[in-house]
Amino acid sequence: MRTTSLAGVLSLSLSAPLFSQTFNQTATYIALMRSSVGGLPPVATSTLQGDLQDGVALAIRYGYVPSSSRMDLPSMNNFGLTAVLPTGTASTVSITGGLSSLSRGGSDAWIIGAGGDLRLTDWAFSQGRSAPHLRVAVNGQLDYSKPRESALIAGSVGLPLSIIRPNRPKQEMQVVPFVTPSFAFGNFNPDDDTGLSHESGARFMIGGGLGLYNRSSSVAVNFGFQYVAVENGQVQLGVVLTLGGR
Repeated sequence: MRTTSLAGVLSLSLSAPLFSQTFNQTATYIALMRSSVGGLPPVATSTLQGDLQDGVALAIRYGYVPSSSRMDLPSMNNFGLTAVLPTGTASTVSITGGLSSLSRGGSDAWIIGAGGDLRLTDWAFSQGRSAPHLRVAVNGQLDYSKPRESALIAGSVGLPLSIIRPNRPKQEMQVVPFVTPSFAFGNFNPDDDTGLSHESGARFMIGGGLGLYNRSSSVAVNFGFQYVAVENGQVQLGVVLTLGGR
């Protein structure tokens, strides 16, 4: 049997728990952060923006995950391309492909996944046609990621919240803050000859960001973050450039 560890699989030694970190916690964290679920910033879709989408939008995504010395994990650079398709006046489906690269050791992992979101309701903060509204939606994502010596599955179900201002002039710049609390799960399935055990776990995850767009332009940008509630976990920071859809 070949002797290995996550230093070879995912650049993490799993020969013993590191500090109070457990094997399960770390494996779940890696499954989430090497996927679009936790490793890429959320996309400010037309559902979150409270806007109508016309046609397919392509979101170019980059997420940076800092290294974690307590987990002996290197930093990660994650890249993704997401096609967002409207399925109604306030819902979308998306398909994502991407790559997760470690700053040292391990192997690159390719990513593929699908997701969607749907508006549930809007609540106005005050009277008036253009008064700010709190938009409440539901979303989900399921990914498969493949480093060289393991297979990773990650998913999430969340309740995104955003603040929108309807009925604004088309040429006016729109600023949309949003948060994306969710329940996330990760599955770590190493190859048989690694000697590592199969692990699955679920964690709370919080994401969010700030979307900037103009209804008269086909280009939009949003900044975002994701944080998996695991001991010694790091905050992923990233940016999304969206083309088309208007």
